[in-house]
Amino acid sequence: MMNKYKYIIFDLDWTLINSTHKILDIIEDYFLDNYPELYDTARYYMENSQWQSLQEQLENIFQDKKIADKETKKIYKILWNLRDKVKFFPWVQEKIKELYKNWYKIFLTTWSSTKFAKQTLKDWSIDKYFEKIIWSDKILKWKQHLEIFKELSWDEYFYKKALYIWDWDMDKIFALESWIDFIRVWIKWNKNENKIKSILEIDKYL
Repeated sequence: MMNKYKYIIFDLDWTLINSTHKILDIIEDYFLDNYPELYDTARYYMENSQWQSLQEQLENIFQDKKIADKETKKIYKILWNLRDKVKFFPWVQEKIKELYKNWYKIFLTTWSSTKFAKQTLKDWSIDKYFEKIIWSDKILKWKQHLEIFKELSWDEYFYKKALYIWDWDMDKIFALESWIDFIRVWIKWNKNENKIKSILEIDKYL
């Protein structure tokens, strides 16, 4: 039987790796140490705007693009050190390999930096299974990420054949805007959504 989907789009943080809360803690501590007067603002904004790139988040917090540019680079350098502390959820590597062997084309869209995303996947020897990895330090808008994936596929029906695995509400909106089917990971509160506790459960939707 032919697969319903041909393309699978993954997020990285909290979908493949357990890192979201660690990242927020590090950024909030950075503000506490360096910009205590902005700590409350930063904490609130970071926790309620996780669909935005770090650059966009800092521009809104500082209200100054030059400062945001400088601090984005500093924070990405700090987060690079997080790479050795985060882990993939159990059996994620094996599942990615299995999907690849079953002829799915796999893409990654992430809030993380270029260096962090690529090296994290490389550390676990699964970077080669992804058609494209797009990060928000180079291309800020998630909608553009999806458009690039479509262009790379040379498939005008890419969105119809794609499945988006995500964990935030805005990911759902991006998927809906492009008419991409979606599954939410680790979320329990909405009974009307397609949801899984881990990507190991993805088969029931494929």
